[in-house]
Amino acid sequence: MSEWRRNLKADPTAWLTDRDNPSVRYHTLIHLLGYSQDHPEVLEARREITSDPRVIKILSKQSPEGHWESAAEPYLPKYKSSYWQIMILGMLGLRKTLPNVRKAMEHVFQFQHPEGGFSECGEVGARKEYKYLEERAKKKGRVMPPEHQWVQEHIHEFQLTCLTGNVCLALIRLGYASDRSVKRGLNWLVKVQNEDGGWLCPYWKAHAKDKHGCFMGTITPLDAFSELPARFRTSEIVNSMEAGIEFLLKHRLFRADHHDFKVIKESWLTLGFPQFFYDILRGLSVVCKAEHADDRRID
Repeated sequence: MSEWRRNLKADPTAWLTDRDNPSVRYHTLIHLLGYSQDHPEVLEARREITSDPRVIKILSKQSPEGHWESAAEPYLPKYKSSYWQIMILGMLGLRKTLPNVRKAMEHVFQFQHPEGGFSECGEVGARKEYKYLEERAKKKGRVMPPEHQWVQEHIHEFQLTCLTGNVCLALIRLGYASDRSVKRGLNWLVKVQNEDGGWLCPYWKAHAKDKHGCFMGTITPLDAFSELPARFRTSEIVNSMEAGIEFLLKHRLFRADHHDFKVIKESWLTLGFPQFFYDILRGLSVVCKAEHADDRRID
């Protein structure tokens, strides 16, 4: 912190520990000031998170069954449905001790494919999509594949690495690091990693011809791996994480390594919250959590 104070010519900790934002206060106490999880101030901040008006507003929109928006579609509409709310609750510092969180996770676990990846939808949502496409196909004189076959293929195809990484990250933050569903999700991410160290959505037809890792598909598995307590990291996860971190470092987090290191996307230099996607701040955070803060390629 003393080096931060010198660089900033100021001390941000009073602002960051303001009681008006218990989530920021909690993260500051833990990650910047090094307080233990059982420190009285940390416990107080965590209790206050549940009564924060922003958290109350999110939970007020949750159904009694545990979902937000449609029970059949945890991914759509974006940013309002169940997956996205769980991600935000994890970022804000809530834990599975809260009954609302446990209900939400019981709902979301049903959308995890047996392979381990989390899919955009389950059977009900996929059948709804099939009916819509079937009507369109009829008007054009086309024939759809058999419904059961199409539904199973659709659910399998939309196991997304970016989504699975984000959901596993949220689960770890919410206190599910040792849960079997998290282990399955992380093991699946290890299994589908690209040769270049990055990740693509492995079954998504839009990526069928792609070879180069996707930054969005890469940052979320790495964020989950780096958030996972060291005691839960298998040798396979450690090796996968190291290969993924090298993918980010060889691109200097935001530059094209084969094109004179030009900026890949200007939008990655614009920082925002919540961190659902990729920007250089999330890249820096993950690289540092993975203990590569001294690598000169991020200077």
